[in-house]
Amino acid sequence: MDYEAALAYIEAFIDYERSPDFSRQARLYNLNRISLLLKQLGNPHDRLQIIHIAGSKGKGSTAALIASVLTHAGYKTGLFTSPHLITPRERCRIDNALISEAEIALYMDKIKPAIEAVSASEFGRLSFFEIYTALAFCYFADKATDFAVIEVGLGGRLDATNVVTPVITVITPISLEHTAILGETYAEIAAEKAEIIKEGCSLALAPQHPEARVVFEKVANERNAPIVETKIHDAACKPAACDIEPNHRGATSQLVQNTDGVPVAQQFDVETDSECYPQLTMPLLGHHQFVNASTAIAAIECLKQSGYAIPKASVYAGFKNVKWRGRIQPIMAAPLVVLDGAHSPISMEALCQTLRENFRYDQAIFIVSIMKDKNLTTIGNIVANTADTVIATEVSDNPRVASAETIRDAWAGVCKKTTACPNPEKAIGQALASASPTDLICITGSLYLVGQALEIFKSNFSAKDPIGIPLS
Repeated sequence: MDYEAALAYIEAFIDYERSPDFSRQARLYNLNRISLLLKQLGNPHDRLQIIHIAGSKGKGSTAALIASVLTHAGYKTGLFTSPHLITPRERCRIDNALISEAEIALYMDKIKPAIEAVSASEFGRLSFFEIYTALAFCYFADKATDFAVIEVGLGGRLDATNVVTPVITVITPISLEHTAILGETYAEIAAEKAEIIKEGCSLALAPQHPEARVVFEKVANERNAPIVETKIHDAACKPAACDIEPNHRGATSQLVQNTDGVPVAQQFDVETDSECYPQLTMPLLGHHQFVNASTAIAAIECLKQSGYAIPKASVYAGFKNVKWRGRIQPIMAAPLVVLDGAHSPISMEALCQTLRENFRYDQAIFIVSIMKDKNLTTIGNIVANTADTVIATEVSDNPRVASAETIRDAWAGVCKKTTACPNPEKAIGQALASASPTDLICITGSLYLVGQALEIFKSNFSAKDPIGIPLS
């Protein structure tokens, strides 16, 4: 197969990330298929030193920070995340270099016979995510990575990645998301996530809602898994925005701006029981990123306690040079254009808080696309507190997406001015035409929309991009 044929082959398998049916079915959610597939491939995951990351919010940012630190410490580090923004190659990278098109084609040729055999078994056809998980494990093992940072796709207990024996586990903050699958309470969702905790394996734990924390402490105690926490504090990190108790300590923060006065990074202090990290800098904005930063530091502390050499300078370099697009990412200055994949009430509240407190603008225009299974009413009430105008749009070719008209009608009595423009490129053009140089355009609601926006701006507006952040 060539690259295009390989992608077409994978996309013929069901993709639950885009599926409108998000209910749990035992036939679909189990570890039988992935276990059988990996066995036929020689269990490549058993040759990896894995850092396994679950949680509701911040998994990707935390994973990217950990991987960046390890790379700068001299370790060959694989990173597996989902979903992708533009290309599936983003899901699988080593030292921040994406897997090549030729390598995807090569590995699909290699694993296709096993895929066909498993899909014909009693367990049924594999999924899109299971195939990419197996591909990543094979790739990282063949390339002899020192570490593989693996992000859970959904939940934890029955996620395809939960066949690994990690060197440490990481759990980011829990929120009430995917309740149809994972449970309706913090305790129920935490119980699903907690199943990545393994016997005797240290757990880097983010600050949590009290109900979730009780579950994690109980499971960790039962499995003799030491909990490592790194506490930071910022006065503006309110529980309403972070969905956690404000129990951080010992940090100050300040924005780093470019020559146009646009915030492009933030600087803060972190303190652990054994180390101080004053004036850490990372190009990820928002108070919620303090939580992700502290969780990443906790993971690094776990590794150091296990005997791995990670110099302090590598933490600074890894944070400063981390690359993680689509998270409160400014891409134009006049008007100011910011991309963020906020797709839940908690993440939308964090985005809006960051925009109000960190950026200067006159009017705020939001371009929004949201999936059908999200809490549309609650998200609309949050957006209404910041947006002067909302342009509802639709992510292309995604059966999970709510129509632009559905969003417009739901928010008509809440947001000041709401219109529908189903085509994302036309919606962006409409916003740019109506915005003054001192206005803000925020493109949000879905990482899929952020991915499309990146492609649109790269193709049509790259000459106007003064921010200095590559769009690809």
